[in-house]
Amino acid sequence: MNVNYTYDRRYFIDISGKLEGSSKFGADNRYAPFWSVGAGWNIHQEHFLGGNGMLNTARLRVSYGTSGTQNFSPYQAMRTFKYFSAQNYNGNAGSYLLGIGNPNLGWQKTGQLNIGIELGMFDNCLKLTADWYNKLTDDMLADITLPLAGGFGSYKANIGKVQNQGVEVSLNAYLIRDSERELFWSVGGTVLYNKNEIKEISNSLEFLNDELLGEDGSNPSFLFKEGQSMNTIFAVRSLGIDPTTGKELFLNRDGSITDTWDASQEVVVGNTEPKLNGSIGLNATYKNWSLFAAFQYEFGGQEYNQTLVDRVENADIANGNVDLRVLTQRWQKPGDVAEFKNIADSKLTTLPTSRFVQDKKYIRLSALTLSYDFNREWIKKHLHMNMLRLEMSSSDFINWNSIRQERGLSYPKSWKVDFSLKAQF
Repeated sequence: MNVNYTYDRRYFIDISGKLEGSSKFGADNRYAPFWSVGAGWNIHQEHFLGGNGMLNTARLRVSYGTSGTQNFSPYQAMRTFKYFSAQNYNGNAGSYLLGIGNPNLGWQKTGQLNIGIELGMFDNCLKLTADWYNKLTDDMLADITLPLAGGFGSYKANIGKVQNQGVEVSLNAYLIRDSERELFWSVGGTVLYNKNEIKEISNSLEFLNDELLGEDGSNPSFLFKEGQSMNTIFAVRSLGIDPTTGKELFLNRDGSITDTWDASQEVVVGNTEPKLNGSIGLNATYKNWSLFAAFQYEFGGQEYNQTLVDRVENADIANGNVDLRVLTQRWQKPGDVAEFKNIADSKLTTLPTSRFVQDKKYIRLSALTLSYDFNREWIKKHLHMNMLRLEMSSSDFINWNSIRQERGLSYPKSWKVDFSLKAQF
């Protein structure tokens, strides 16, 4: 159902509602209703702004709506089996459990309140959009980690309520718009601030948190705790490497100092969600030339530098190539002030510690395109074409990151330049 109404091009309201169902969910949770309502005020249509030469668009809007998510592979609500098709026992085929299934799996429901304003000024040479939102997600879907001894690494479940509050601002401007010289230059960008907080977790997730805190895993724990962000990093607080022994010193919850790592002493040491992130883009054309560039940036968050752990402190010195810092920056003798632990302790696995939590800031030139369009009249007359364009493009041309770490561990990281010739007849 959809209903919308506009009065005198100044005020408008939209109402929608629907009932959705999906066989991806458990038999008792397949259907859910969703609805939304929004209203707005076109301030620029008011009579008191008539004849205004500066303000072209001024729109105030508010909306609230609910939505559902089913973004996961099918059959996760069902227990599934697979046959051993190539083998049998006394003529009988065997089978094994392919998916553990969760019959209680249901819709992830999100309710969002949004208040925004849109401004267009100077013949729309300058456009500004700002939005504040408050989003509450109920029955949030997540992959729950399981002990591998059970045969499955994880399963899909509804884990609780999560709130996201934030502000998003976008600005686009034409810096040059000269039709006589065929010169145009526009820039734009977005800034996003988001705060994530877990409001409520399920009983099964509370039990899982206790199990994870008791495990001696080499990766930092991403636990789900009420009042914390879903992106919070939990690890044991570190005081660095003891110059006299080469062992790492840890600070326990009660303030005591020890050189023994204890999973029960894990605390909040960082958050992977940035304070601010966004993008910057520019478009420029001059006669037949066109240039497009897009940047991405992020700062204010942290990251656990797992590659530094794996390639330096947990490096396999005996059987493979290693980072140079394994031999130059690890503790070797009493009195050494080193960043990394005793090189003689190479068989001892480094467990989650705040020593490897680093502040993350980056700026990346994610896309760059330069093109030239041949004169249309000339190619139409001599080559019988409507369009002929030579284009050069590149991705990830610039990548500055405050955290030094290996890239392309699972897939080779490459930088490339593409050249193409496009023709239209």
